[in-house]
Formats: sequence, structure tokens, C-alpha cells
Amino acid sequence: MAKTAKEIVKMKKQGKASRTNFETTWQTLHDYFDNAGTDINTIHFPGTELTVTQLYDTYSLETASILAAGLDNYLTPATSRWYGLRTKDPLKMEKKNVLHYLKDVEAEITHTLNNSNFHDVKTMFYKKSAVYGTSILFEEADSQDYVRFYSVPIKNVVIVEDDRQRVVEYYIDFEYTSLQAVTRFGADKVHPDVLKHAQDNRDTEKKFMYTLHISPNWERNTFSMLSSDKPWLSQWIDDAHEVVIDTGGFDELPALTHRFYRRSETVWGYAPTMIGLVNARLLNAKAKTRMRAEMKQADPPQAMPHNAFLAPYNGNPRGTNYYQRGKLKADDIFSFGNDGNVAVADASIEYQKERLRAQMFTDVFLAFDGITKQMNNPEVFERISEKMTLLGSPVGRFINVWGDVIHRTMGILDRAGRLPDMPDELRDDPSYEIDYMSVLAKAQRNPELNALQNSLQMIAGVASFSPDVMDKIDADKTVDAIVGITGGPVQMLRDDEEVADIRSRRAEKQAQEQQAAMMLDGADMAVKATQAGVNVKTAQTMQ
Repeated sequence: MAKTAKEIVKMKKQGKASRTNFETTWQTLHDYFDNAGTDINTIHFPGTELTVTQLYDTYSLETASILAAGLDNYLTPATSRWYGLRTKDPLKMEKKNVLHYLKDVEAEITHTLNNSNFHDVKTMFYKKSAVYGTSILFEEADSQDYVRFYSVPIKNVVIVEDDRQRVVEYYIDFEYTSLQAVTRFGADKVHPDVLKHAQDNRDTEKKFMYTLHISPNWERNTFSMLSSDKPWLSQWIDDAHEVVIDTGGFDELPALTHRFYRRSETVWGYAPTMIGLVNARLLNAKAKTRMRAEMKQADPPQAMPHNAFLAPYNGNPRGTNYYQRGKLKADDIFSFGNDGNVAVADASIEYQKERLRAQMFTDVFLAFDGITKQMNNPEVFERISEKMTLLGSPVGRFINVWGDVIHRTMGILDRAGRLPDMPDELRDDPSYEIDYMSVLAKAQRNPELNALQNSLQMIAGVASFSPDVMDKIDADKTVDAIVGITGGPVQMLRDDEEVADIRSRRAEKQAQEQQAAMMLDGADMAVKATQAGVNVKTAQTMQ
């Protein structure tokens, strides 16, 4: 049974109350790694959100941005193809009309994503996961661009898992002014108080809290075409008045969650920043010390004559201390030591940066930067695979998210009539799979390619003294495997019918050539036999 408005508001409040300690940690991570993002539990006046009071070095901010940009560029690049579609049945991929259909669908999905805000939002999505450990992406149908995406701030959402640790329920906060609420839901659905507030044009900046609750629709009528009977139930709640103002549904789950690292004891993920936080704090503390050392050298503290040094001692840049006249050799105002050692501070800071680089995977993407044109393919893949072992599981979970995005985008486009007609071969079983072709996705399959290369090399060695062993190798399947692993364009492969026809014509031609050669040999033998007979007769006549 669907939850009531009061139950939904209560469950959301309980979910937020249970994660208070997480929010404190998230705010700290925000201050060191994502200070331009949305605050978690700190409230600022408009225009004062950017806080840098704890930062004396920007390197921690840079590492988070590099990680997000690296994942974006090497997993879902905006300028190159990063996925492909294929049928689960490999035999169907041999049909040209099936292949062309999938390519057309793929082209339409890519065009839609490129013309939406997908590439703007996904970078934020990567960064939120890298900084906070959990990131939520929301995809909705759009009247202009067909799809639109939102990176939901972690403080605005409560998530619930099922028994398989999949996030299947969302409580998402939305704040609207009265005018925005009337525009979004309609004058007939908003609460009368909100409608009157909009009509009176009072306090136009005042925000009203609404909750979007998404959950599996357990009691839906599968034969109904109503939106409220779709697989995923959505309910919009007016929090202040605890009433349901709109009920609908989705064919696919519109909200998607990525956890950078999974933890069984909580629904919230674990981020690399949680490991790097110690080094980020030490780095900023040492940067502050280095800054003070530089300032002391540039503008050192001074000593002036007096009866005695007066407490407290001031060793700050341009600090003034009084000393007893006659106790020191000097008898005037002068600069004195305690000016710090910048070289030592630099070495210490570089150590903390090195540790932070490793913890934030900056070294992974430096490995890509180190690839040169002089390197051959095995060297490149070896370099990548060495680093990819560190990012394997997070990348795998990102790939799952993008698979759900492609699936939902395909569904939205299909319902909008934007996809081509499905060929007859796929009507009984239209299921498909997604191949990922980005650098990171290919690097994950690098062990398969290495294993294939090693196997073929070893088999070739055996074949050098026992050629019959090559009968065990199916060359066609080997080519298919190589193209599948490397992500080469399948359009360059001929289907089995074309291959059979080419081989049949080649065999026929070879047979004809052999027959012609045999006939030529027979004619030659006949000529030789005739000549031999003539020679015999000639010899007999001479005798």
C-alpha cells in the first residue's frame, strides 16, 4: 500500500536524523575538497557561500577536480564514442538490418544526450561521488530536449536499500517559491495557502518545501495505462501541510545512485577523500607554517630596547619585542632570528601532496598523461592496467549507472516516437547489451586481451613443430573475440552469409583453376605421348 503524506514526511525526517554524524563529516569534506559545492549543514547568507578560512593551499581542491575530470574524460568522453549496443544473441548481430537498427538507436541516444545537459551534469556527478562517497543523478523527460539531468545534493535526499543492497526508494527535497510551485504542479493541485501567497505576490523569495517520494509500485495494475500504475510510483508531498499534491509514475527508475566504495553497514558510500582528509589537513597546516616562514623572512620580527622582554613574546612577521638595554650586545632596534626554514617546509608539503595524489587517484590519470606516441600498444595497455586495478570497482559501478541512463533514455525516446522501427528479428526478443568503449572500460578488459595474445603466441610456438594443432583454432571466432575486446567497429566485419559466399566463390575459382591446370597437364601429356609415338615409328623405319 502506498505511504501517506504524513508517513513520507516522517520517514524522511527519521532518515535525516539518523545520518547527523555523516553530515558533519560531509561538511568537513566539503570545506577541503568541494568548497564551491552546496554546503551540508552550514547555512550562509546569499553571496557568502564560498568559505576558505581553513585553506592555505588549494591542492586538495585540485585533486578532487582532477579525479572527476579524469573519470569524465576517460569513461564518458563528450567527443568520442564510449558505448555501443548489441543483441544478447550473437547470431542476430550477423543480420545487417539488426546491425543498422542498433546503430541508428545508438546514434539517436547519443544525439539526445549531447543536446541535453548530460555532459554538464555528469562531471558534478563524478565529483560528488569522489568527495562524499555517494552521488545521486536524476533523469526526467523534457518537452524540449527529451531528457534532462540533475545532480541531486546529498543533503537533499534520503535513500533506502532493498535486501540486495540496491537503492530502490528515494525521498528528495525540492524547494519552490509559491509561483514556482503553481507553475510546476498547477493551481488546482497546490495547497490553497500557497496559491493565495502566489496570487497576492507576497514575499516572492519565500521557499516552500516539497518531497518527491519514489518507490516500487507493488500494487500496480499491469494492464492499466495510467501513470500511477507504472513500475515506479512517484508522490509529491507538500511538507508543511502534509498532503499529497500529485501522484504519478515512471517506466524506469529516474533516480540513480553511485557509491564510490560500498559499505555493508550503511546505505552511504565511502569516498577516497575520507582517506585523504588527514593529509589534506596536514598539507594546509604545513602550508600555513610555510607562509609564516616566508613572511618572517620578508618582514621579520623586531626587538627594541626596554627594561626587559615583556610577555607574551611576539614571533610573528613584523612582531615587536622589548628587551632590557645592556643585556644584549645590540642597543637599538634590530631584526632577529626565528624566521623559519622554507626549504624544510617545501619538502614536507611535497610529501603530503604525494600522499594525497595517491589517495585521490591523481597518479592514475598522470599515467595516461605519460603515454607517448613512441609507446606501442602493449606498453600503453600495461601502463593503464597497472593503475586500473585501483579504480576497478568504482568504475564498474559507474558503468552500471550509465547503463541505466542509456536504458531510461532509450525508453523515453521510444515513447516519444524518436526511435526507428524494430526489425522482425528482434520482436520476439528485443533484449540487448551495452559494450563500453572508453579508455577506462577498455583498460578493464586488458587482462582478456593479454590472455588472448599470450595464448596465440604459445599456440604458434607449438604449431612450429606440430602444424596440426592449428586445426584446434577457429580463426573466425578469434577475430570476433579480438574486435569485441578492443571495441573495434563491428561494421568492418562481414556477416557469416557474406563470408560463406566469398569462400564458396574462392573455392569454386580454385577448383576451376585446378581443373584447368589438370586439363593443361593432360593435353601436355597427350602431346608428349603423340610425340613419343612418332619418335618410335621413326626409329623403327630407320631400322
